[in-house]
Amino acid sequence: MQATLEPRLAAGQRLVVESVGSAQPGLAGLLARQLGLPASRVANALYRAPSVLLDDLQPTQAQGLASILQQAGLQIRVEPSDLPGPQAGKPLDIALYVRDITQLPTCCERLAHFLGCRPEAALQMLLTPPGVVLGDVSEATAHALQKLLADLDVAVCCSTRALARYRLLINRAPGAGLDSLLHDLRSQGIGYDPDSCEVLDTLDTKQALYLWRRHQSAGGIRLLDLTFMRYDLSLTSVSAASDTSQLPRLAGLPAELIDCVLDNLPVVVEEGVSAQDLEARLDAWSTAGMPVQAQPVTLRQCRLLLPRGSNALAALPLLQQAGLLEPGHMQLPLPWRSAVVYGELMPRWLQQALEQLGIEHEWEEHEHGHH
Repeated sequence: MQATLEPRLAAGQRLVVESVGSAQPGLAGLLARQLGLPASRVANALYRAPSVLLDDLQPTQAQGLASILQQAGLQIRVEPSDLPGPQAGKPLDIALYVRDITQLPTCCERLAHFLGCRPEAALQMLLTPPGVVLGDVSEATAHALQKLLADLDVAVCCSTRALARYRLLINRAPGAGLDSLLHDLRSQGIGYDPDSCEVLDTLDTKQALYLWRRHQSAGGIRLLDLTFMRYDLSLTSVSAASDTSQLPRLAGLPAELIDCVLDNLPVVVEEGVSAQDLEARLDAWSTAGMPVQAQPVTLRQCRLLLPRGSNALAALPLLQQAGLLEPGHMQLPLPWRSAVVYGELMPRWLQQALEQLGIEHEWEEHEHGHH
């Protein structure tokens, strides 16, 4: 997209960033140094577009800078400074959901390029439920990320921060830190179970940010935007009223597998259903006479078990990359159990990699634990 110049060429032109486009994230730091601006201001202009990057420039200067920035991948327009300023949309938070686990490495490479970080850091973002990769950005930035990942089986999920509802998860030992957190919950009118400390109410953005800023440094709390929740649907039983001929259509499986599914109930018939699609999917199964149960896999907790006889040596690099082992481990006593693994992306990734390596393994499911 070429930079555009408004008809009036009077002094006092400004550069408006319309989108980060295909620009490398390192451009923000370079621009900040070259222009003598705070790096945070430049980054905000890029990722919260449309926004003003520079103002009150001479026409030739504005057009020259716009041309350079456009060549760097930014979508820029030049306009008179006395026009009304660009209207920013509501801030978005963005999470990614990788449907095809074999595409995770490619997704990490592209995300790292987009964010200006190492692929290992991008992987850790995705492995941390619910996979939030950007916060407080504009719709234009979301569109740029969608374009970057368009050929991958990856969902770019956006949540309007002002409208979001959050679930607060507490896993904190008794003591002053927990007491302070519970005191703040009471003062905010947020209900919780006094025995398990499970928070019963959802939080709005103001409440969530308040509690996070006050208590996140002590650890033991997690905030989950309900927009990003994913669910597995399990078929537990069928009856005379069940139209089992609808299984292939609803579950996306070959017709010849119908008997296999029915002989092995309960069976997960849909994986990773988004919160936005959940009600429609539940209705579809119910209409076919096969009600299903929804399990929030974003909250999954499990442990990886390597039994005796597993090829532990071959598993070491993978477990270190996943953060389940410290770097430098040269051996692994068997049987071995990992720390608790949260969410469902890491188990899917590890499952696929361990199967490729031919490493015997098991998964132990855990109930959601709270202190």
